[in-house]
Amino acid sequence: MRTYKKKNLNVMSVNSLTLVLAIIFLTIGFNIQERFSFWGTFITETLIVLLPALLISSTGDVKEVLKIKKVSFKSLGKTIILVVLIYPVILLLNGVFLSLLSNFIEYKNFPMEIMLQNVPILNYLIFMCLVPAICEEIFFRGTLTNAYNVYGERFAIIVSALVFALFHFDIQNFIAPFLLGLLFASLIEYTGSIIPAIVAHFINNVIAVLTARYLNERLFDFLRQTKFSREIGSLELSIIIILVLLSIFSFILSRFILKSLKEENNKYKEVKIRYRDVEGIDLFNFVPLIALVILYFIYHYIVF
Repeated sequence: MRTYKKKNLNVMSVNSLTLVLAIIFLTIGFNIQERFSFWGTFITETLIVLLPALLISSTGDVKEVLKIKKVSFKSLGKTIILVVLIYPVILLLNGVFLSLLSNFIEYKNFPMEIMLQNVPILNYLIFMCLVPAICEEIFFRGTLTNAYNVYGERFAIIVSALVFALFHFDIQNFIAPFLLGLLFASLIEYTGSIIPAIVAHFINNVIAVLTARYLNERLFDFLRQTKFSREIGSLELSIIIILVLLSIFSFILSRFILKSLKEENNKYKEVKIRYRDVEGIDLFNFVPLIALVILYFIYHYIVF
């Protein structure tokens, strides 16, 4: 006799698990990462993020819950192009956010020592790029969007991105994860597969690592010497102008690529069916997320 397995996870269960994992991450995970560096990241990502995601997904049809489906190489190629294109948009909006934030709190520079360690680049690509991409996408895009889809695709995209940003527990690093979360969640919703989201997350991490380790200082030195920067008289202003121009071009082209991805994969996607009629959002199911927001600001107050 074939056992029926549900296709959607329980919202309250997923939100409660998220809160519990956030507490574990704050109390234990940060210490493990600081103590063991690369292997600390592997331990926290696999034990605090991936394993719980797989366990709660096993209460349903794992393959359906996590959207483990093949996609074409054409879709993956478009995904990679999309991530590269969207990068200047995220840099610009993140810069604007930090500029506004500096009016309310003292800005602290992110420690870059880990990026400058004299270790093989493969360590970064595996432990800081690949492992987080797989583990975090399975949890934040796999389980969360699956549960939230009962309230609609748009709700699932926005709220899962918000939880992803909150889970970083750093107000200075809020807007970038939120925007990336919107992109990754859109990819999984548009293609019906988690694979493009994992690929996009990995490529974004690779770009971040390579630019931080090899490119930032060289790029700033180059821009300082350009005629454009000298005429404007400000390196910061010249970077903003360049990012604005790149962002306009990237935003237009990115929307086109997202639309083509959605159209390309429509024939492979099943018709989305809500498994119960939802007249409104049951706020009781989101009490754990409200607690997560409170925890986020308490942590920020204590640390910063």
